[in-house]
Amino acid sequence: MILLSSHSLSDIAQLFTVLIIFIFVLALSMFCAKWMGNYQKAQSAGGSAEVIETIRIAQGKWVQIIRIGSKYKVIAISRDSVTYLGDVDESDIKIADPGEKKSFSEILSKAFADKDDLSGGKQE
Repeated sequence: MILLSSHSLSDIAQLFTVLIIFIFVLALSMFCAKWMGNYQKAQSAGGSAEVIETIRIAQGKWVQIIRIGSKYKVIAISRDSVTYLGDVDESDIKIADPGEKKSFSEILSKAFADKDDLSGGKQE
């Protein structure tokens, strides 16, 4: 009986040790992922190239407006290739202010107003 109880205490201690090591490794990996994200963000900030907008047109296919220096370019991206589509004038691009935050009700009101404009103002 004494051997059985000491054996189960050893198993419980081993379980807690493995659990603590698992939590430590999980926290360490979370810290490393966060650090790498911040590092990559700092590396790309202040560069001469920036993605202005990305639009998904099909599964695995996107169109991006990018700024390189002071020029704006449009590219198409698929899983296998990147294709240059052309240039865009800066006056044609609406760049949203990142500090501008709208409430959900404002966005919803604008969506309904746009829908009414498209349908000629008719209400059903």
